[in-house]
Amino acid sequence: MSLILTLPTVDELTALCGPLRTVLADSGPVDIQAEHDAVYSLEILGGKTLRESVINDEARPVLIIRLVEYRDPVTHTTRYGVEKWSAVDFRTVDHTVRLVSDAEYERQVRAEFSEPSLATGRERSTGGGLATFYDATDVI
Repeated sequence: MSLILTLPTVDELTALCGPLRTVLADSGPVDIQAEHDAVYSLEILGGKTLRESVINDEARPVLIIRLVEYRDPVTHTTRYGVEKWSAVDFRTVDHTVRLVSDAEYERQVRAEFSEPSLATGRERSTGGGLATFYDATDVI
């Protein structure tokens, strides 16, 4: 007998726990005041990385999706951010409930695999799945 756990989707979790908050983005609306951008950036960059998926080129990362635990600089509460940074754009969303952010992290990793935002070489796109698409990932 095997046990299969199905986790709720991001939509199901946000229906229960409230929506994700957009904290940082290179374009589009965000849910924090513009004057707080720098302090949020510092807190998120200095936060504790819980999960990470990376694509590197020859010299450096060109895409990073990261789940991070950090302290909200305004409310001083613990939040869980999902940061997606690439050579073309960036966006960070967060939530107070880690499970919601975990589900969003997995959604973003799989969405990037399904529809890459960057041009990828043939070796990444030929049927090897997430393990060959990303240079490092914890999503299976």
